[in-house]
Amino acid sequence: MHEPTTDLDERAARFATRSLVLAFCCGFLLATSVSAGVVSERLRAGSVRTALVVDLVVLVAGILATTLTSRPLNVLFEDVSNDDSASRIVRLRPSILVVSQIVGTACGVTLVHFVLERSHASALSWMCECPPQFVNDAVATLGTLAAVWSCAFRRLRMDLLIATLGVLLLYGFTRQHWHVDRSPFRFEMTIQELVVAQVVATATGLLAFRRFSSA
Repeated sequence: MHEPTTDLDERAARFATRSLVLAFCCGFLLATSVSAGVVSERLRAGSVRTALVVDLVVLVAGILATTLTSRPLNVLFEDVSNDDSASRIVRLRPSILVVSQIVGTACGVTLVHFVLERSHASALSWMCECPPQFVNDAVATLGTLAAVWSCAFRRLRMDLLIATLGVLLLYGFTRQHWHVDRSPFRFEMTIQELVVAQVVATATGLLAFRRFSSA
């Protein structure tokens, strides 16, 4: 016996709301950890040890985001032979989920830069936000987010991983345009090296996590 349509609609609405909130929070968490990690690594004069700690924090955030993102995706693409699944798909499309996660990502990056702008000392004026810094943050956060999405689906999305690799290669070839290390300190690691290493390390860690969890 089928449930009343109003019951299905209410359940679908609650599912959609929870999924969108989770998507926003996942994007916000990832962006905050990635962008704040870039800032802290710069303040530590490009310390490799700091970069490794940052990579670990971002990987943990990425695993959490992958786990939370996979549930709504799996429900959306499961067998739609019953009315409940069909109703959920009508009310929550993957594109809306992506938009919600990207909005959360933008809010996270904006928050980090706002705090930096308000709190930096005059001696650290080179850390002020500027267009190149936003490009670095965008590549780092969106690259990490693409790795999360590629591992969140039931079937691994190699197209997203290949697209991320292409973006990293393009970013590497044009790195002279996004150079923001104007500090008098000598850096062990440039910001471009940090961004590429962070995305690659996170993607590799997420693939290992996916393999381990599905074994």
